Amino acid sequence: LHKKRIMKSLNESKYVILRGLFHKLEIKKILKNVKKKFKHKNDKIRPKGKYDLIKSNYQRFMFGSTGGINETNPRYFRVFYNPLWSKDIYGGRKMFLKLNRIQNYFYNLEESYGEQKIKKPTRHGLFVASRFQHYPSGGGFLAPHIDHGAIRASKKLKLNLHYNLLLVMTEKGKDYKTGGGFVVNKNKVIKVDDYTKVGDVVIYSAKTVHGVLDIDPEIFPDLNSNKGRYVALTTLFKW
Repeated sequence: LHKKRIMKSLNESKYVILRGLFHKLEIKKILKNVKKKFKHKNDKIRPKGKYDLIKSNYQRFMFGSTGGINETNPRYFRVFYNPLWSKDIYGGRKMFLKLNRIQNYFYNLEESYGEQKIKKPTRHGLFVASRFQHYPSGGGFLAPHIDHGAIRASKKLKLNLHYNLLLVMTEKGKDYKTGGGFVVNKNKVIKVDDYTKVGDVVIYSAKTVHGVLDIDPEIFPDLNSNKGRYVALTTLFKW
């Protein structure tokens, strides 16, 4: 990976697609496991003060507006938290470890940074919040936003945490018909999912306006359905 070249492209285009780092069949096998194990009855909302739930295998449905009036961030999607120290119920451990190490390369951190479960897992008090995100057919979306929290944490900790990496697990036109991830560059909306394939890694900056356009909005919502758009992430969260 040519870091300088990639960062130059990222600054110009606001996103970069890395291809050939993950095998398509490996990702499809993991996605099959996620879909097979999914049950709507396991969907939970996170009660106030229960942040630690994300440090265990935990299925959360994210909806409504968050961040208050000034940093409102409407969304409608599902998260399957699967920490690196929890039971590997989806068979995705190897994939998450690799994605995290690619991410740490761009953050200029040691290879296995954030992977262990101890009281203070890193010198900055961060851990890998490895997870799958499911934007359901029937209107799954994430409103245009920038990641204020990541930008603040990056500045405070003097780390490059404002670079986001996500692993593509589905393909537009096959797994879902309309909508998908986007970034905004020079007031132009770029539909990133129009160019990605299963196994691609997308890099973009938290400082760039980004989100997810409605997934198959012509379909009536069905919370029991496992259809839609899926991505995997290894974002660093505060312990």
